[in-house]
Amino acid sequence: MAEPRPLKVPKQTLEVELLLAGAAPRRVELFLAEHGSRDFDRQHVAELLDQTDSFLPIRDLESGEWEAFNSRAIVWVGIPECFAGAEGSRDELFEHRRSVRVEFAGDEWLEGEVLYSARDAKARLVDHLNSRERYFRLWKAEQVYLVHKQWVLRIVETARGSE
Repeated sequence: MAEPRPLKVPKQTLEVELLLAGAAPRRVELFLAEHGSRDFDRQHVAELLDQTDSFLPIRDLESGEWEAFNSRAIVWVGIPECFAGAEGSRDELFEHRRSVRVEFAGDEWLEGEVLYSARDAKARLVDHLNSRERYFRLWKAEQVYLVHKQWVLRIVETARGSE
């Protein structure tokens, strides 16, 4: 009888910027499962983070070290916009655009735009933020940040966005 081989799921790597609670931001490789033979069938970062309450493997790009980190400690993940198509695009048609400053504990903050659509034309930013998803998207320059709501202290509109 042949010795059983470990099951290997095909993965693709994606370089992202990662901020964990109590740490400094750093560049790492995340591993996304392939759901088919075509690139657009790969797992999305938001999908990976939303469905996990466990440890995830990454490789630190500076040190080369492999590690597993607690996914609940993610404050945000920054994805280059050119690779973020599956996470949403600034070019999509959104009904609401809000320029905001997102503040975290430890005097950390991000500024960018929250873009969203809502059923009610008068939907407020707070309505969007109170949705069931754990993360919201923040667009800044050439990156899309998936921001974990649990770590946000407050969000302040910095300028009136377009409706």
